[in-house]
Amino acid sequence: MKTNVKLLAGFAALAMVTPSFAVDVEIRLTGSTAMRSQVHSVLTNATDATPAGLGYSTVAATSASSGVSGASYHIYELGTSPNKTTIKTSWSGSVAGIQAVAQNRTDLKWLPNSAIGNGTAQSSTVAVVEAVPADIAFSDVWQDSSPFTSPRLTDVICGVVQFRFVTSTGSPITNITPQQIRTLYLNGSLPLSSFTGNAADTTKVYALGRDPDSGTRVTAFVENGLGPNPTVLQYKPVAASGTTSALAPYAATTKFGISLIAGNDGESSGGTLAGFFRNSNTSVSVSGAAAAPCHFIGYLGTSDAATAIATASGGQNPGSIIAFNGSNPAAGTALADAIKNGSYHFWSYLHCMNNGLTGDKAAFYTTLSNTLKDTPSSNIALSEMNVERSNDGADITPK
Repeated sequence: MKTNVKLLAGFAALAMVTPSFAVDVEIRLTGSTAMRSQVHSVLTNATDATPAGLGYSTVAATSASSGVSGASYHIYELGTSPNKTTIKTSWSGSVAGIQAVAQNRTDLKWLPNSAIGNGTAQSSTVAVVEAVPADIAFSDVWQDSSPFTSPRLTDVICGVVQFRFVTSTGSPITNITPQQIRTLYLNGSLPLSSFTGNAADTTKVYALGRDPDSGTRVTAFVENGLGPNPTVLQYKPVAASGTTSALAPYAATTKFGISLIAGNDGESSGGTLAGFFRNSNTSVSVSGAAAAPCHFIGYLGTSDAATAIATASGGQNPGSIIAFNGSNPAAGTALADAIKNGSYHFWSYLHCMNNGLTGDKAAFYTTLSNTLKDTPSSNIALSEMNVERSNDGADITPK
């Protein structure tokens, strides 16, 4: 996957020219929540500066604690009829996005046109099922890492996604290894002594995580030898006013038409998962047992990890980021440099996929994916990577 600098420069020049369509066009985006803020930035930036932008206006969005860029549903517009382009988003998770585009699913929720002009802090209940399939899916993982490997989708790698392991407030854990990750998630819990080496540390540490729709989950498990779709045991906390009171495995359910046993599900939102690490866990009843102290470990994208360790508020206190296999660069430039140069391994590529677009939609796909390629995502532009990998969890090698 060698990078051609001249080719990228050409792409960047192309990206600065927003396509002008002869008729009104509506294009629908779905998939990875980890990169929705970056897509939002590229769509709404109206300049040719770095990062380049396409100049769309946000005319509707649901509310999000991280602001409009972190919303689950958006409507963007550019131009006026009869050559107006409307973009709708339904951010559902990487694997769910691959499924939606591969199977042309018509059961996704979108903001209806009636939401246009109603602001950027609407309730998510406004979104409704519209019998229109998604055109483009963003994914943190290759199609082969999902259960939906056919038909083969067009796939452009256009970014790098960064991840972190985190632990709950008050936890003394500072590092986790692939061996510990495998054992923790296959068993659901480990004694604290497994991380500290002190036999007196008998407090239990429980595994938290995302549901199988999530590319963050796939990356975390593939990177550590569990494979893309393992059967794991994850716990769901019950908390209020900054205090966790109870904990139990996620209920058995069905997703993708596949049955998931108890514990194999997880949170659909990284933001919700992040909040669990901020709660006090000094007296928690696990599956109805007597209450006792405990700690949590989980995996998050960098924006959600920042939420997990944010300043104390509303009765919640910061969790902490822990080293992954001994590497724990500071957020921002240090983490980006560690990924670019191959010393931090918990990352994946951002993929932009479609299932056979033509005409104006194909032109938009090319412009958007090429713009993203040369736009730094969390301090990393694809052209700045000095290392590469050939698949999710594959060896990292110099370019």
